Amino acid sequence: MAKTLDSMDLKQIIRLHLDGLSNHEIGKTLGIGRNAVNEYMQRFRVCKKTMKELLQLEEPVLKEL
Repeated sequence: MAKTLDSMDLKQIIRLHLDGLSNHEIGKTLGIGRNAVNEYMQRFRVCKKTMKELLQLEEPVLKEL
């Protein structure tokens, strides 16, 4: 069964990315697959905001992305 991510997990993906971890390392840290991390990273890039800007968004707004 796939793990459902909440908005705190999404912010953690961003934080770990900003800390320089690879998508594989992020997945291992959070207990999710690298492909899931890849998918979220692609979604983050499409929204045309920097990772730091995304980190500042309110949790419900981030989850909507």
